[in-house]
Amino acid sequence: MTLRNALMAALLAGAAAATPTPSSAAPAGTGTSNSVTLITGDRVMVAGNGFRVVPGPGRQVDFTSQRRQGHLYVIPSDARTLVAGGMLDRRLFDVTQLLAWRYDDARRSDIPLIAQSAQMPAAARQARQLAGAGMTTLRVPKESAGQAWKDLTSGARALGTGNTKLWLDGRRSFDLDQSVKQIGATTAWELGLTGKGVTVAVLDSGYDPDHPDLKGAVAYERNFSEDPDIRDTLGHGTHIASTVAGAGQKYRGVAPDAKLAIGKVGGEDGIADSAVLAGMEWAALEVKAKIVNMSLGGPDTLELDPLEEAVNSLSERTGTLFVVSAGNSGRPGTISSPGSADAALTVGAVDRSDRIADFSSRGPRQGDHAIKPDITAPGVDIVAAAPGGAYQTLSGTSMAAPHVTGAAAILAQKHPEWTGQQLKAALIGSAAPSAGATPYQQGTGRVDVARAVDQQIVALPGDLWATFPWNGQGERVATRTLTYANTADTPATVDLAADGEMLKLSTKRLEVPANGEASLTLTVDARQKAPGDYPGVVTARSGQSVIRTSAGAYVEPESYNLTVSVVGRDGNPAQPYVELYDPKTGAVHELAFQDGIGKARLPVGEWNLYADFSERAYGKTVAHTAVRIADRDQQVVVDARKGNPARVTLDDPSAAPARGHSLSLSHGAWGIASWSSEDPNTRLFIVPARQEGLRYLLRTIWFSKDAVPSPYLYDLADHRAGGLPEDPTYAARQKDLAAVSATFRASATAATGLPLSGPRFRDDWPVSLASPPQDLDLPGTLTYYRTPGLTWDSMLELGTYTLADDGQAMKPGQHTRQTWNAAVTGPATAGIRGSRTGDTLTFSTVGLFTDPAPGRVGADAAATGTATLSRNGHVLAEVPLAGCALDRWESCRLQAALPAESSLYTLRASMRRQVPGSALSTAVESVWTFRSARTETERPLPLMAVRYAPRGLDDLNRATPGSLTELPIKVEGVPSTLKLELSSDDGTSWRTIPAQRTATGWTATIPNPRTPGFASLRATAHGTSGTTLTQTIIRAYAVGPASHLTPGSSAARPLA
Repeated sequence: MTLRNALMAALLAGAAAATPTPSSAAPAGTGTSNSVTLITGDRVMVAGNGFRVVPGPGRQVDFTSQRRQGHLYVIPSDARTLVAGGMLDRRLFDVTQLLAWRYDDARRSDIPLIAQSAQMPAAARQARQLAGAGMTTLRVPKESAGQAWKDLTSGARALGTGNTKLWLDGRRSFDLDQSVKQIGATTAWELGLTGKGVTVAVLDSGYDPDHPDLKGAVAYERNFSEDPDIRDTLGHGTHIASTVAGAGQKYRGVAPDAKLAIGKVGGEDGIADSAVLAGMEWAALEVKAKIVNMSLGGPDTLELDPLEEAVNSLSERTGTLFVVSAGNSGRPGTISSPGSADAALTVGAVDRSDRIADFSSRGPRQGDHAIKPDITAPGVDIVAAAPGGAYQTLSGTSMAAPHVTGAAAILAQKHPEWTGQQLKAALIGSAAPSAGATPYQQGTGRVDVARAVDQQIVALPGDLWATFPWNGQGERVATRTLTYANTADTPATVDLAADGEMLKLSTKRLEVPANGEASLTLTVDARQKAPGDYPGVVTARSGQSVIRTSAGAYVEPESYNLTVSVVGRDGNPAQPYVELYDPKTGAVHELAFQDGIGKARLPVGEWNLYADFSERAYGKTVAHTAVRIADRDQQVVVDARKGNPARVTLDDPSAAPARGHSLSLSHGAWGIASWSSEDPNTRLFIVPARQEGLRYLLRTIWFSKDAVPSPYLYDLADHRAGGLPEDPTYAARQKDLAAVSATFRASATAATGLPLSGPRFRDDWPVSLASPPQDLDLPGTLTYYRTPGLTWDSMLELGTYTLADDGQAMKPGQHTRQTWNAAVTGPATAGIRGSRTGDTLTFSTVGLFTDPAPGRVGADAAATGTATLSRNGHVLAEVPLAGCALDRWESCRLQAALPAESSLYTLRASMRRQVPGSALSTAVESVWTFRSARTETERPLPLMAVRYAPRGLDDLNRATPGSLTELPIKVEGVPSTLKLELSSDDGTSWRTIPAQRTATGWTATIPNPRTPGFASLRATAHGTSGTTLTQTIIRAYAVGPASHLTPGSSAARPLA
């Protein structure tokens, strides 16, 4: 449950003002790996450091873009109030996350949803009915998303009527010999407590049915994942299952006689929420497992997500105990979901010395600051079963959770009548604290099975927490009842003490009758306490028994209520999108409105209010005002009627605005962007506001009124500082603008491309990209006229291939020229990353396809290949290179563990492509050799790249047969020598071409063949540190007529 005041920064907008029309968009399911279809039917295309939006057919809406915690959100105006009101999952518009989960249009043809509803959209398909959780999983075909959205926003199926909540069916991840004895399990075994008769469910990546340690241990199994069977291809689930109940001779699980129910909920592509929900229902309702282990999790949110809701509801309904890993983020406030659920027994990790593991997620829980994790267990270097009959050592809170699960099974054998919450309380109460650790790091301590089965006193509940709003000192007192149950046949005396700044007990001693209970009152008194977290522990002692209960409170910072009243341009109450933000931190509160009234509770400080009115009859109004929260409740009125019309004019009578406008605002750590629909006549009104530090950028795109395609593109940006202008008028004059004459070459016949560009409003924000209304026929030209005083980023999309530059600062009257997609396309160091940290080598690439212009980087998502790391001829690691994209370094990444001593390594990256947009650079390979030894810190690998810029080629990247081509060569890196070779038969044979050293690199003269064909190039460079590079590019450029450039043709001979 994450606080809504998450950090936020907005993205520069303007995409819809200059994106292709809906008719030019590819159908859903046929897009690139960098496009996603939203639940509204709109599509977002991401390219490098930029993005653009293609509205769904017939969609006349505005869009807002935000950047929060590194993620890009694009939210249509007709979804904003549903998101702010908590009825629609914000992740449905998290473009970064959708791409990371492979929900893009190339890999997925539907949108997976989870609905808490009585109705579902007519266009949706029901996937699973989760009656136990009151939910349904749905699949909406992307081609029907627009119709589904209409169903969700109108009529009986609308959100807020038949449907109460709609989530994205997101993804979770798995939270990656001495440990059994460490928690006292062997002592329990000696008492005959081995988990016998107790069913434990493990919801994970499946298991290895043939592993000897699990033979006879699995009583039930079911596959809920997208994989074809129960078998564990990751090794995670097998490890977890054997830690709970493995029966090996060498490595035994904590509860070796427990019966396992294996539910496979995920695999190599992650874990779908819907699969976990189905597994939870199966385990709790059908299998009737006493304990369910869930070594998985994902980022927490403010609202209860579907997994948190299911943990709480199924726990209460069935008495099942859900044991969940805390997460591996290692920082305060990073408890993952569903470990964040109240009913979950949340497990952190310790090492063999009971020290808190560095990676173990800490509390407090987001939102109410409650104590999580509840308990810890061994999670460092845990040896357990691996697929194939082997064993492996893993670390993580994933490994800690099954220790607690096994402990719960042992305890359940002794107390079969206990509910899951009673088991949870007994385990929490009997835990052994780690020296120097706080409750937010460990809960009550490391699980102690021996003490849990021996102690006769149990504290209920296992934790007590209070949250105090700022309402004056006198009202910050709360009382809680703490009950001690005695399971023995003799009475017990309990001595009590409270370790906490604000905890007071009604008594220091209790007499607990045999098989009975006794209670006391715990008072939490925060009247004299400053705002903050106050975790503590109540300790009860009875003989040798020690029972620990987490307790404490959170005191809200001094805060007051703010009421916001909004009036539309028609004078009636309006329903705008409103954010309250802190420019110092970027903290944001979104307001939900009813009848024109929205309310928020804000800490004392300087806040700002941003309001965005989208009124179909009147256009769009933007307002901004400072709000000072000091010592009392406040009221603010925002009146759209005070807005002045924004106007942009141009002194070129041949040009006209293409579509609507975009508006970006930035203030300190905060920012936001919005843009209007396709209609260039959409009106924009600005309510004036002086505000130091507030930056404003209004952007419009203009094309020729008559010429199709337009030979030019005006990108006009009115950028100002100091607030929202009194007179939002911008009169642009062509002579004051900066001009760029761009030539776009072709590498195949009948090729087309889409130029994209946009201004950087802030360097730390992605850029919204504008483009002509349709693809350009290549070769082609386009002249840009841009507002000076900004840095402009440019890109070129040729199908699956994207080229991007590093930006160009523009001055008034400046005129520059650019050439795009010129030969030779090949590797560039801007597209390659390699480093060694300690004994770990990491190599990643966005691909091996960049044109020769300085500052460019390119990627072709359709190219495929491999990256291989070898040592002394032995392959250490090999990964496929496929789907590489400018913003997706993790998609093409190799990682390997290396020996500490210095060794000679060979790193090979090889890629091929056969695409309609290019008949050149069809196969590219770089082979690096270098020496490497253990490093103390991260050190880059000495990787080089050879760049060619042949002169005299035409706009189809062709040389004349029999001619001589001058070839300037630049080697990126630290080269000392260079050998160049030429092939005219796609690499079957090679001949050396002399290369002469120059001040900037090398140059060579290429004798082109007298018959049509291609020139392939191979270079061998030696670095000053003894490193080498052999780089091969098949079909570097063409020789001969255009008919020779057949789209999609490829090299006949594979690279050696």
